[in-house]
Amino acid sequence: MIDVESYRRNAADCVRQAQGEADPADRNILLNVALAWLRLAQQTTALEAESSSRADDDEVFEEDMFVEEQAQPAA
Repeated sequence: MIDVESYRRNAADCVRQAQGEADPADRNILLNVALAWLRLAQQTTALEAESSSRADDDEVFEEDMFVEEQAQPAA
C-alpha cells in the first residue's frame, strides 16, 4: 500500500503539472486529481489514527482484565 507521504507527493506533482498547462480544462483536471490525492492522504491519516486509538484501547482493556483476574482469589 502507498503511504500518506506518497499521496501528498502525487498531489504536489499534479499541481506542478497543472501550473505548466496552457489549456484551462486540462489544468482543472490536474488540480482535481491533486485534490483527490490530498483527500486520500487525509482519509488514510484519519483511519491510521482511529486504528491506533483502537489498539491503545484494546491494550488497556487487556491490562484491566489481567488485573481483575489477578485480584480474584483462587478457588
